[in-house]
Amino acid sequence: MHNLNQTLAEQLNISKQEIEKRKSFLDFTKKDEEILLAYKPIIAKHCNGIVKNFYDFMTQYTEVSTIIGDAETMRRLYSAMNRYVLELFDGHYDKDYVSKRLRIGLVHQRIGVSSDLYLSAIYRLQLNLHNTVAMYEMGNKDYMDMFSLRQAINKIIMFDIQFVLETYYSGLVNQVEAAKSELKTYADSLEKKVEDRTRELEELSMRDMLTGLYNQRAFFEYLRKEISNAERYRESLVLCYLDLNGFKAINDKKGHQEGDNVLITTGKLIKDSMRESDIAFRYGGDEFALILPHSTLEEADVFAKRLIKNFRVDEMQGVSFSMGIAAIGPDVYVDAEALLSAADKEMYSAKAKTKKRRGFYVSSVYVGD
Repeated sequence: MHNLNQTLAEQLNISKQEIEKRKSFLDFTKKDEEILLAYKPIIAKHCNGIVKNFYDFMTQYTEVSTIIGDAETMRRLYSAMNRYVLELFDGHYDKDYVSKRLRIGLVHQRIGVSSDLYLSAIYRLQLNLHNTVAMYEMGNKDYMDMFSLRQAINKIIMFDIQFVLETYYSGLVNQVEAAKSELKTYADSLEKKVEDRTRELEELSMRDMLTGLYNQRAFFEYLRKEISNAERYRESLVLCYLDLNGFKAINDKKGHQEGDNVLITTGKLIKDSMRESDIAFRYGGDEFALILPHSTLEEADVFAKRLIKNFRVDEMQGVSFSMGIAAIGPDVYVDAEALLSAADKEMYSAKAKTKKRRGFYVSSVYVGD
């Protein structure tokens, strides 16, 4: 992430001391700076020709002409290159000068000029400068002075290349970091989607597809967990277990579709009758179960009466239910199988009464009495 409060040089930790150190590595001395400044008038005289020769050569390549794109951009580049060539011979190569080189690298990197294309271009410019020096050299007997000028040109070009490429590499590092960040964000997002989907699938695997209630697999998981919680906190817990009366006749006479409708309606009536903290299940066939945490037999009886009332309002084609209720805690606790067995026994006790008279029957027991 770029810091907009810092210059490029500051972001790349390029200080005045760093600049002088790099000059030292190149043996780029004050004498070299003076030589370049001394020959600036000669370079300025030939600058347009140097730039023209440079672009005449470079625009032969489709990659370069494609990046430039149009005549207006070409004119701007001509003007910018003229300034750049003259700046090479300014004689002052301080932090401001380095900042301009860094910006060149940044602009090139942003518009898609590859580092190898940049190096080819700067080499072509270096040749053009040497050719200009060669023209002047033919009328100058001070060959030692010309040799020093050539060396100074090589040094300033290498000095520039360091900073331009540093910006390139910094840009690439930023791109890599941005890509890593995007990849991490995507991976985190994908991981969350997988977790969410796994949770959804897990939830679906514990749901009865017909009624939307939890299924038998979920029943045993929840019952064991709720018994454990009740025992840990010394609370009461109630299990209601009910079986529909008259359901087989509906299935036999009107078909399974009508039987399914009865089961679906039963599931809805149970959900409408229970509290938010209660947990409802279709145990299998026409058998249903409810876990009532933090509840007593009296509270379970209130639920049973509410469910009977809702069944009668809906009419349910004459279908009723028999319910067995078993309670544990806060003094005595049993395991899930024992509690289910007690509720099942009470359900059959209630169902036995339907042989004499059809209707709703409830039988309850406190396990431990």
